[in-house]
Amino acid sequence: MTRSLLCLALICAASPAFAHAHLVKSSPAAGSHIRSPRHVTLTFSEALEPAFSGALLMDSDGRNFSGAPVKVDGSVMTLTPDRLAPGLYHVSWHAVGHDTHRTEGEISFIVVK
Repeated sequence: MTRSLLCLALICAASPAFAHAHLVKSSPAAGSHIRSPRHVTLTFSEALEPAFSGALLMDSDGRNFSGAPVKVDGSVMTLTPDRLAPGLYHVSWHAVGHDTHRTEGEISFIVVK
């Protein structure tokens, strides 16, 4: 039994990690109530492939407020919107890490006066 567990542990340790790029932090934080941000940053668990990663910033009516093209630098994606009016905003993102697997998600925040 002990020998079998040792073999299993060695096999698992030798296997490559198949991690995907997951969102680990955002600014503004999901669910936050803030003044209009100058930047929206999404930080991922690994470096991203810029050509295959991106995001949109939309209001509750689906209008795009992303501003300048999304910048991807390593594991950080940055949006630079114009001044946002008070209201609910959604950031819809998709990310591809070096493993070439796509992940996607959304965060929301509220801009206050």
